[in-house]
Amino acid sequence: MDPVVLAFLFGGLSALSLPLGAALGIWLRPSLKITAAVMAFGAGALLCALSLEIVAQSLAHFPNRAQEGFAWLATGALAGCVIFILLDRVLANMGGYLRKVSTIGSRFKHLRKQHYREILDKLSVVDLMLSLPPEEIRRVISDIEKRTFTAGEIICHEEDPCDALYLVESGRVRVVRPDGEEELLEPGQAFGERALVTGLARVARATAEEATVVWEIHKDDFREVVEVSPELRRRLREMARNNHHEAPRDGIEPVESSAWLEAASENLESEVGDPTEADMMHAVNAQRGKGSNVALAIWLGIALDGIPESLIIGSTMEGSTVSLALIGGLFLANMPESMSSAVVMSRQGGRAAHILVMWISLMIMTAVGAALGNVFIADAPPHLQALLEGMAAGAMLAMIAQTMLPEAYDHGGSLTGLMTVIGFLVAIYMGTLDDEKRIEGLEAGHAGRHPATTEVVWRSEAIAAHPFQKDDPG
Repeated sequence: MDPVVLAFLFGGLSALSLPLGAALGIWLRPSLKITAAVMAFGAGALLCALSLEIVAQSLAHFPNRAQEGFAWLATGALAGCVIFILLDRVLANMGGYLRKVSTIGSRFKHLRKQHYREILDKLSVVDLMLSLPPEEIRRVISDIEKRTFTAGEIICHEEDPCDALYLVESGRVRVVRPDGEEELLEPGQAFGERALVTGLARVARATAEEATVVWEIHKDDFREVVEVSPELRRRLREMARNNHHEAPRDGIEPVESSAWLEAASENLESEVGDPTEADMMHAVNAQRGKGSNVALAIWLGIALDGIPESLIIGSTMEGSTVSLALIGGLFLANMPESMSSAVVMSRQGGRAAHILVMWISLMIMTAVGAALGNVFIADAPPHLQALLEGMAAGAMLAMIAQTMLPEAYDHGGSLTGLMTVIGFLVAIYMGTLDDEKRIEGLEAGHAGRHPATTEVVWRSEAIAAHPFQKDDPG
C-alpha cells in the first residue's frame, strides 16, 4: 500500500481515541479525580513517545555528528515551543481556553492577577498605602470589594459608619466631615483611611454626586491582615501616635508610587488561589457573551494540541512501517485529553452531537496531517527532518507541561506521579514489541548468509540502531 495512504490510516488510528474519549466523557461523566488519573497516564505515554520515538530518531539522522544533530533538534524544539505558546495565547484571548479545565484555570488566574495588579495600581496613589509594607498590603486585595452607587445615593453615614477605606474609581463623591467641612472627591482620590489606622471614622457622611464606582477595603478585613503581620502592626501604631490624618490629595512622587506598586505586585500568584467550579462557569458565561467565535477558538485550540503529533506520525514512517510505541502512546494520550475536554464542554451546555462531530473532525485532521508529514518531512534532508521533528517535539512538550500535567495534578494529587510512570512504562512495553518484530525480521533476513557476512550485517545494524554507543576498546 502507498506510504502516504498508510500514514493517513495510522494517523486516523492514533486519533481514533479522540471521539472515543469524548463519548466516554459525555456518557460516563467521570469525576475530576478519575479524569486526572487518566490524564496523567496519557501524559506519561506521550512523554515516552517523545523521548524514544521522536527525539532519539531525530538524533539518529546524524550517526557521526551527534552535536550537529542536537543543534538542529534543539533549535526546532525551542522554536516549536515558542510558536505553540504564542498561538495558544492568541486562541486563549479568543475563548480557546474554554477547551480544558487546566486552560480555564490558567486563564482565570491570569485575569485575576491582572485585576489585582490594577487594584494595587489604584492604591499606590493613596498616602496611607505608601506608608505601609507593600508585601503585606497585597494580602488584603482579595477582600477589596467593588461597589456601584447611583447619583444621590448615600455611601456611608452616621448610622452606617464610614469605617473603611474607599477609593473612587469613577464618578464623584461628596464627603462631609464631623466638623461640617465638605470636600468633593474625584476619581483616584480616597477617603476613610483614618478608620483603618485608628478604627475611628473621620467622615460623617459620603454621598455619590453622580453614578459612581468605588473600591472598598473594610476595616474588619484589614484587621485580619494586621493580626498576622507584626511589621504592619508596628507601622500602624506609629501612624496612630503621629495622629495620622486623611491623605493629602497631591504631592505623591510618581517614582515612590511606582516603586511601591512593583514591590506590592511581587508574588501575586500566592494571593490569587485556585478557581472554584463556580468561578470557572462564570468565566465561561462571560466569554460566551462576547461572540460566536468561541466555538471556533475552542476547535482551533484543540487542533493546535494535535497538529504536531499528526505530522510526526508521517515523518517517522520507514517505508510502510510505523512505530507501535508512537501510535500507542499518542492513542493513550489522546483519549484522556478528549475525555476531559468533552466533560468541560458538556458542563458548559454543549450538545453531545456537536461535541462528537468536533472530535471526529479532529481525528480526520490528524489523519490528513500524518499524510502531509509523510509527503513533506519523511524524505527531507536530515537537518530539515531534525528541525521539523524538533519543532513538533517542542510543541508537544509545551502542551504536556501547560495543559495535561497541571490539570492532572490539580485534581489527582499524589496519584499523578504514579499514573504518569505507569503510562510511560506501557508505552515502553509497546516499544519492546516493535523491537521483537525488528529482531525477527533481521533473523529472517540473515538466514542463508555466510557467518562472516551475517556478523558484519548485524554489526552495522547495531551501530545504526545505537549511533552513540562507543566500540569496546578491547
